Amino acid sequence: MIATERPDIFSQLYLDYYAKLYKYTLHRVGDPFVAEDLVSEVFTKVLVKYHTYDPNLAKFSTWIYTITNNTITDYHKKNFYHNYMGLEQLSSNYSLEDAFIEKELNELLLKAVMSLDQRQQTIIILKFGARATNREIGRLLEITESNVGTILYRTLQKLRDILKEQDAV
Repeated sequence: MIATERPDIFSQLYLDYYAKLYKYTLHRVGDPFVAEDLVSEVFTKVLVKYHTYDPNLAKFSTWIYTITNNTITDYHKKNFYHNYMGLEQLSSNYSLEDAFIEKELNELLLKAVMSLDQRQQTIIILKFGARATNREIGRLLEITESNVGTILYRTLQKLRDILKEQDAV
């Protein structure tokens, strides 16, 4: 719908979000080629599902980062052994036991993040995935920079508490 009716809008969305989504995805998958493929998949999903986007439910940035996060999560589920247990990752200083521990910690952290509300997830994703500043996050979400800092602080405390309950920290 968007590509045929208003290709200029999709082009602008691509220009506005590609670099941010690529950085975030690269941070999560660690492989630039995989990151490019996944971001392409995200934009394909955005193109196909744009008609389902409702600005009354969420900001566009929240919607597109949710699609990105779900795409990355699906990738990790499909490629578990390749991503976490690949022989290239194991060295004399990195044992199989370390790899399992790291995998478990990553899963616990992902579950903890997924238990947050949508705004908290978005702020965490933007801050640590896309490495956005509080000012940039505030502009994107239309809240003040200090509000971003407050939400981020409380969210990190909540994540710490969740992980403590699971004996992860």
